[in-house]
Amino acid sequence: MRALVARRLSRELALQLLPIDAAEAGADTAAVLVSAATMPWPELAALYPSLLAPAQRKQHGTWFTSEALANPTVARALAPLLHEGPASDLRIVDPAVGGGSFLIAALRELRAAGLATADAIACLHGIDLDSTAAALATLALWSTSELPADALLTIAENVRQGNGLLDLSAGTFDAVITNPPWETMQASPEELARAAHLRGHFAHQGKGKLYTYRLFVERSHQLLRHGGRFGLIVPASLWFDREALPLRNLLLDECAWEWLFGFENREKLFAIDSRYRFAAIVGQKGGHTQAVKVAFGRTSVAEWRQASPRHTLYPRDQIEQLSPLARTFVEVEDARDLDLLLRMQSHSTPFLGENGSLLWRQGDFNMTSDREHFVPRAEAERDGYRLSPDGRWRRGAGDEELLPLYQGAMVYDLHPNAAAHARGTGFATAWESPLSPEDLRPAYLVRETLWEDRRTQRIGARVVLRTLSNATNERTAVVCLLPEVPCGNSLGVLTPRDPADPTPLRTMAANAAMLGSLALDWSLRLRLTGSNLNGFVLGDCRLANVDSDTTTQLAQWALQLCAVLPWHGSLWRLAKDEGWAPSDGLAETPSQRAQLLTRIDLAVGRAFGLTADDVEWIVRGCDAPLPQLGRRKTPAGHSKGLWRIERAMPPSVRRPVRWLLGARA
Repeated sequence: MRALVARRLSRELALQLLPIDAAEAGADTAAVLVSAATMPWPELAALYPSLLAPAQRKQHGTWFTSEALANPTVARALAPLLHEGPASDLRIVDPAVGGGSFLIAALRELRAAGLATADAIACLHGIDLDSTAAALATLALWSTSELPADALLTIAENVRQGNGLLDLSAGTFDAVITNPPWETMQASPEELARAAHLRGHFAHQGKGKLYTYRLFVERSHQLLRHGGRFGLIVPASLWFDREALPLRNLLLDECAWEWLFGFENREKLFAIDSRYRFAAIVGQKGGHTQAVKVAFGRTSVAEWRQASPRHTLYPRDQIEQLSPLARTFVEVEDARDLDLLLRMQSHSTPFLGENGSLLWRQGDFNMTSDREHFVPRAEAERDGYRLSPDGRWRRGAGDEELLPLYQGAMVYDLHPNAAAHARGTGFATAWESPLSPEDLRPAYLVRETLWEDRRTQRIGARVVLRTLSNATNERTAVVCLLPEVPCGNSLGVLTPRDPADPTPLRTMAANAAMLGSLALDWSLRLRLTGSNLNGFVLGDCRLANVDSDTTTQLAQWALQLCAVLPWHGSLWRLAKDEGWAPSDGLAETPSQRAQLLTRIDLAVGRAFGLTADDVEWIVRGCDAPLPQLGRRKTPAGHSKGLWRIERAMPPSVRRPVRWLLGARA
């Protein structure tokens, strides 16, 4: 890179801009640099990250931010400052300057406000660990300014190599604008030592691993004067991860946080997974956040460029009402979503926690660390083991019995045998539809003695909930009532909190029905931002208040739906012993199951206080014909909707539509 600068400018300038040339090039760098001999400097700065070797790129978290994303973010960050006083007095910094796109955007804003180019350039500062990136940012900024060559080294005094987390003076900047690295600090000895050193300089990083973007968010706050402004690009974990809570507290309690405009990377703004989510956040240091303008799941940066982007106003008190412990943001798409969630909460009780009705743990066995203890079912059957009528595998007198190890794929929508293992292990595991309801084919079996050692309770039943889920799956809450069988960590296990509960199966069955309802699924999918449905996410989840009669009715329906296999007789006997066993039998046919699922949806919806108009809002788009939606197309403004459910069926018989028709009746 130094040779290219020398060839296009001068050897002296190249040595001054690049005293070291430490970037590790990728295999095609030489050929690209030859073709870049006449490339404009801003374009070369944008190209530079792709020239790095993968390890070097990951180390520095080097990703060029497009002008389309940088410009509106910078404009919103700087706008109030440009109306406060003389723009020539401003100090604006990018502490992870990369290709300089944020500083170039700031230059344009300052010039548009009437500032002379030389005065605008003097306001801009940048720093980057990568000396080549800093040099290219300098060249890109100089090229954009159209100032004479003698201005280049003046710019380089303010845009230079250095450590943005440590080298700049705190409290001296009017604005921080940046897209910082999004890397996790690794566990190498060098990184651990660096992390230990950094922790002493930061107070809002949580207790887990250090993430570079979190460090830069806090560093931005440190660098700003009181009343200073920020415009940052950050990953989605800022608004939902438990370890980011201290940063959310900082932004909510010590800033006026104005914008959280979230994207999915569908337009490939960054050369990473198209499903990756990130946001532009804008605000001001000092004061107290009253409300944040939010948008989630947007795919076009054109929306962010609009003068008044479509958004939802998310009041601070509603953040705290809906997530009192974690202050996570529910990914609402409209103000009506917030209203519905708050009304549902007024008719609800905690799911987990001190006042909750259930306890949660993530399975009985870890599918990785405990794998040596598992017996592959196919191998056991080759050795003579056979499935018995009670759901256990037996071979002969004196041989230890083997129990099925349940995994997430095996249950679905209040059904205990939704998939059978076909072949493979790990990521190569393939599942298929069972040949019959009794065709139980787990991937692994567990020896009875091991299971007895692991069992912590003797209730006779449990509710299981898939831990790997997504807010854009057909169903987010995939739940089932099961006998007390061993489960892998892809299933969360729920049991009653109250050890003195006289009817624990009734409690579990009713809660299974509630968790399997569309009303609760809708509220949960708005809360789920990642793919891990764990106790942290469920901690903010609420169950509807129901009276004793409704509890019994829900429990009966859940039993009819879930306890449908020959070896589930123990659940029916326990229900009879508790005094609430249903008089109707199993729900085995599709029509019987559909009828009970709709009854559950109606009962839980009523318990949450939902009207027919509310249900119509929740299920909007669910009656669209399949060709209109296609396989991936999302109804406008409804990315997390329930319209994916049973969409191959005629619209009138889909489950969400049945719920709506029942609510209107």
